[in-house]
Amino acid sequence: MSKIIKILFILFTPILLPAQNIIPTPKEIIQKKNYLAFDKGVRISEKSVSANNSKLINDILKDQIDISNRKGKRLFIHLEKIASSEQINEKLKKYNLNSNYKLGKEGYILNIDLNKIEVFALSDAGIFYGIQTLRQLFNNYSEEKKIPCMVIYDKPDIPVRGWQDDISRGPIPTMETLKKEIEIMSSFKMNYFTLYTEHVFKLDKHPTIAPKDGITQAEILELSAFAKKYHVTLIGNYQSFAHMYKTLANPKYAHLGENRDVISPAKEETYEFLSDVYEEIVPPYDGKYFNINCDETFGLGDGKSKAIIDSIGIEGLYAYHINRLDEVLKKYDKQILMWGDVAITHPEIIPALPKDMTVMAWGYSPEESFNHVIEPIVKQKLDFWVAPGVSCWQHVYPDLTSSEKNIYNFIRDGYKFDTKGVLNTSWDDDALNFFNNNWQGFIWGAELSWSAPPYLLNHESDVVRKRRYQKFNAAFDKQFYGLNNADSITSLMHEFSLLHYAPDQDILKNESLFEDVFPIPPNYVKEGSKEKNGLVLERLSTMLVKLKQYKDHSKQNAETINYLVYSVNQARVITEKNLFRIQLHEYLYKKTTSTEKELLASKEKLVTDLKKLKADYIKLWNKENRKHWLAENIVKFDALIEGTEDLGSTVLIEPIMNKEETKVSMRTVIQGYPIYYSLDKDTTTTSSTLYTKPLSIKRAAVVKVFAYDEKQRKAVKLTSFLYHKAIGRLHHLASTPSSYHPSYYAGGKHALVDGKIGEKEDLWSGKWQGYSGQDIEVELVFNPNEELKSFSMGFFQYTDLWVIFPPQVEIYVKDNLEDEYKLYRIIKGTVSAKEKGGLKEHYSTGLGNLKTKYMKVVAKYYGKLPEWHKAGGADYESMLFADEIIIK
Repeated sequence: MSKIIKILFILFTPILLPAQNIIPTPKEIIQKKNYLAFDKGVRISEKSVSANNSKLINDILKDQIDISNRKGKRLFIHLEKIASSEQINEKLKKYNLNSNYKLGKEGYILNIDLNKIEVFALSDAGIFYGIQTLRQLFNNYSEEKKIPCMVIYDKPDIPVRGWQDDISRGPIPTMETLKKEIEIMSSFKMNYFTLYTEHVFKLDKHPTIAPKDGITQAEILELSAFAKKYHVTLIGNYQSFAHMYKTLANPKYAHLGENRDVISPAKEETYEFLSDVYEEIVPPYDGKYFNINCDETFGLGDGKSKAIIDSIGIEGLYAYHINRLDEVLKKYDKQILMWGDVAITHPEIIPALPKDMTVMAWGYSPEESFNHVIEPIVKQKLDFWVAPGVSCWQHVYPDLTSSEKNIYNFIRDGYKFDTKGVLNTSWDDDALNFFNNNWQGFIWGAELSWSAPPYLLNHESDVVRKRRYQKFNAAFDKQFYGLNNADSITSLMHEFSLLHYAPDQDILKNESLFEDVFPIPPNYVKEGSKEKNGLVLERLSTMLVKLKQYKDHSKQNAETINYLVYSVNQARVITEKNLFRIQLHEYLYKKTTSTEKELLASKEKLVTDLKKLKADYIKLWNKENRKHWLAENIVKFDALIEGTEDLGSTVLIEPIMNKEETKVSMRTVIQGYPIYYSLDKDTTTTSSTLYTKPLSIKRAAVVKVFAYDEKQRKAVKLTSFLYHKAIGRLHHLASTPSSYHPSYYAGGKHALVDGKIGEKEDLWSGKWQGYSGQDIEVELVFNPNEELKSFSMGFFQYTDLWVIFPPQVEIYVKDNLEDEYKLYRIIKGTVSAKEKGGLKEHYSTGLGNLKTKYMKVVAKYYGKLPEWHKAGGADYESMLFADEIIIK
């Protein structure tokens, strides 16, 4: 088997000379004898070459050669665009080159002899790409000042090689940033670019939709003209069905909504509005494609279009909408480009769609095969592109392990089915990440779009992928940063990115930074956590030292390293926060000798580091983006900083349970501030009751509590909770909350009886407790003499997020520990899993003055996701989310 793999690798790897770090990998390199020296002057000859290409070759040469030197023997460089394939064949015969090589419209031949360099192509784009390869060869031999003689035959495997920048989920890049993207990506032979657009295009007819810093028609025209110089075509883009929340949230357009995210095809005014939008947004884009998006239309048919769905089905309604958009776009001579998730889920839609449209199969996980999202489109004989992703969203830094495989396998499978294009994507789902951290993933996509991977079986494919990725990373060090072979910033990038897979730490998730320090999720204080976080902190410090060295050595794009440095610093602060949590946990539960003074010093250091991180974030944002959305992100920093500063005055509320009653104990987390509280009052002030000893509360009541900072004369950290008979009465929790997200633990095993009520608007508030693939089983213990009159338990449902109400809740009782439980009540669920959106439901029943010592509550989970579930299907377990068991 190893021999077979070696043979396959030889067969499917382009021929390269030693040390030829070129991105993307050329199709064929044939070595000659001798070297060409470029330590002398140069003479340039051009035939039918564009002014832009002429300027490009001069700009490249002036960095490598003294182009003013006209004395002695000079290097001769000849660029020639040839009118036809027949003429180029004659030219190649004359120069004793391979005249049978089929260049195509973007291919080129680069011939390097002892004293001359020649670039031949059939188009300006081909000349441009040949010059880019020559530029990289100069980079490779900039110290030696001589290049091995060779001839390169090269052309792309995939005609459309595109990338996407999300400009609608927070950051809107400056024009300088967008032009830099075009300049860099085109140098790696990418030729299409799109700006994912929801609400940020400034419209004359609808001026209240876009933000002040939105992108304008004039800017698109300017960007399109700039892109042409680099042989890049801009693809028009506007969300035209779902993901329209920002538009529909505007009161002027709310009536057009099917729901909060989807515009309704049942209203003719929808098409009047979209026609207005297209009239302004389509013309500035001169390419033939326009991306209408139209993905993830969750809730379609639940609102105004329900009657239409009942008549022609969701498939008919979806096709109707797409065809209406096609009618509008045909006025501008555009072809539809759109995401393929709905068409793939409902392939019966495809025959009713426009025949000249292009569907994009998309997916961002590192799957072994993407045939399942490609084949339904291929079977219907529609043109298609594949859309992998750089795995940057919601992350401190991209997950390079995921993107390596996702991009490779998706392009491999697309090429097998003769895809016409690749659109490599970035998304800004949490509005926090920087584009400048995405270059490696985008340029990996450029490598594979030009020189597509062979289709091999999984193991053989993995072997070839890993070998090729290793070569690519070495070339990226050289061609993107101009580093010498001794320096490898990509090795550090991958070492850092592997922290995505560090268990129990989550230090490469943006949300980990903005989590409150307190309460402390238990997975952060498990045995061994202190040692693990300490080792990570040491690694991060070493990385920062190396990054300074790499930045000093970089000959180009060194400024992008600042964004990686920021990401490492963000991970460092998250790790420091983890260590502080451990120190605080040990202090609270007497597991350490840390003093209050030491704890406060650690807290102040964390606050100082957070303020520095915020300042660095603002600085980097302003270099890359417009002002829009920066304030919203800074609010997150400010809330975290303020919460950490006030941590010492946070009131820790703990139930104390005995045989007769439950009392509530209160204390501040660090400093011993006085605490004031009230029962069922609108406010709590210093005139309210001063806490002096554990409270005995006899009835259900809303308790509002705050600590008082006497020095600053202010109340801090107001906390409220609902007191009821189940507070603190946990006997045993037989189920295990999900560890997928820290908030799912919701404060610990007492979360279901802690008085904190979850809201449907905030699933990740830390008040809901989440359980995956299991029933919730919890036992409570009571004073057998007290009467229990009512039961209620809150649940959350959002089926699209895999969270489904329980079919039923069962209540069991017994009087003695050794007795068997007897079924007392069953509360049936009444809401279908097919109901859309975020829902909250209380499962309630009267208890008829029940007296019992023990009660067991069992909430039955739905089971595996239903077959019709769009994202998971029946392969994944559903989840139960519960908040509070309330007994009065």
